[in-house]
Amino acid sequence: MKLPHLAPFFPSRREECGIFGVFDHPDAAKLVYFGLYALQHRGQESAGITVSDGCTVRTFKHMGLVYEIFKEDTLKALTGHLAIGHVRYSTTGSSLLANAQPFVVHHKDEYYAVAHNGNLVNAPQLRRELERDGCIFQSTMDTEVIVHLMARQLKYGLEEALIHALGAIRGAYSLVMCTRDTLIGARDPRGFRPLCIGQVNGHYVLASETCALDLIEAVYLRDVEPGEIVLIDKHGLRSLKPFPQVRPAYCIFEFVYFARPDSNIFGQNVYRCRKRLGHLMAREHPTVGDMVLPFPDSGNY
Repeated sequence: MKLPHLAPFFPSRREECGIFGVFDHPDAAKLVYFGLYALQHRGQESAGITVSDGCTVRTFKHMGLVYEIFKEDTLKALTGHLAIGHVRYSTTGSSLLANAQPFVVHHKDEYYAVAHNGNLVNAPQLRRELERDGCIFQSTMDTEVIVHLMARQLKYGLEEALIHALGAIRGAYSLVMCTRDTLIGARDPRGFRPLCIGQVNGHYVLASETCALDLIEAVYLRDVEPGEIVLIDKHGLRSLKPFPQVRPAYCIFEFVYFARPDSNIFGQNVYRCRKRLGHLMAREHPTVGDMVLPFPDSGNY
């Protein structure tokens, strides 16, 4: 299938990050490409894709927009059935190629790739503690803290390492991660950032927003719940809920600015929510006028 020339949806908008993952699909890299294109509005600084064929893990990432970075020959070289991807807007860490994601490490004959959307408020403190213990960091982004925390507990198994790492961090996050043969998704206990699960021809997909599912004609199944970790492998999908339940705290800016209007997040349609907010604003602050203009333009739909 030839790649169409895809221009960016909203080239002037700079927001948060977008994440996407697919498991056990023969054309995994191309599906992630289209998923990231649909999520381009969430980050325009850099983009990356990591792919596994069960033995070898390959990564390609660069500064720029999705359609500029990934050409047909690049995607053909990213062979594998399991892939994750990321579009970045730097909320922490400099806008450098070293901070582009997915962030990949090789540890004791296994690969771990992480793509992360959010902010960890205790990342500086954890980083200092890890450095005192001898950890060496390759980047300035807080995503790397998660990998180092996991590495310290991998002797107890992948699930325990995930629970330890995610239990130690504080903040707002959704993330996708992969090993050679497992796709992982997780949300922070308050569910601040969105992450959903879909299926395309029986293959599991994870995405920041449902608009990415729509572009690849995937069926929406459900949201990853706040505080939930999902692990997808050859045995299917397993759900872990290791953390105490707390009151959800969804990011209001997802509804008013970050998310695409055709997406459904947090159980609601973004366009309908914005329309209701307009009705409420008109009731609270009625005025006579002939025209409504959006400011700033970067938040306009």
